[in-house]
Amino acid sequence: MAAEAARAALTQGEISADQITHLISVSCTGFFAPGIDYRLVRDLGLPETVERSHLGFIGCAAALPALRLASQITEAHPAAVVLVVCVELCSLHVCNTSDAQQVVAASVFADGAGAALVTADEAVGPAGGIILERFGTALTGEGESDMEWTIGDQGFTMTLSAEVPRIIGREIRGAVENFLGEDNPPEIWAVHPGGRSVLDRVEAGLELPEAAIAASRSVLHDYGNMSSATILFILRRLLEDPAVTGRLAALAFGPGLTVESALMRKAE
Repeated sequence: MAAEAARAALTQGEISADQITHLISVSCTGFFAPGIDYRLVRDLGLPETVERSHLGFIGCAAALPALRLASQITEAHPAAVVLVVCVELCSLHVCNTSDAQQVVAASVFADGAGAALVTADEAVGPAGGIILERFGTALTGEGESDMEWTIGDQGFTMTLSAEVPRIIGREIRGAVENFLGEDNPPEIWAVHPGGRSVLDRVEAGLELPEAAIAASRSVLHDYGNMSSATILFILRRLLEDPAVTGRLAALAFGPGLTVESALMRKAE
């Protein structure tokens, strides 16, 4: 799945495998070694000199730190071409249990993979895309035990309590205000859809119109919560929508609770 998503990104980005200088793989599901990054180098025919990084177990929030790392790499090395691949097989961790919390957690998540190409070189790839402007991260004052993943006798044990949407609803305004500072909030938001109630709380907490997170609701409806890969699906939908122009913001939530933020701009 990771290779399929990466090939699609390379094709759409009009970039050949031998142009990739850095690879960032992202996953919080499953374990194997050599890992996803190694397999992608082999399966895609990337140069053996590609510099690899793996971001693991950041949970649903991980795509934004991956894009942040890619942005930092291209800022330090303007000729770099970074391939970011998020892949999550949440179904690997479904277990036979009567625990209601585990059943709900398993029902919320889905499998998915997405990929993005990041470069500072305007001569690489076609015109357009999304410009990554800046990123932010924050830990909420509570929620460490409400969203967590531990290893038990039967595999991974997921805790996803009903408090998560309420914590996000209480904390989101402060986190976003600290991130945006004096910048005016954009009209379009890519919000990780941890579930419908999470989107409802973000919409209410930030006093957003329905249209602001329509793409997030649409991806949740069509694909479910694919953990880290989901934000990439939302950004692709916004990128392909000609009605979406100018600045947009992204929000994602991970264990802790952690709030990851990004301010972006759709290239003209």
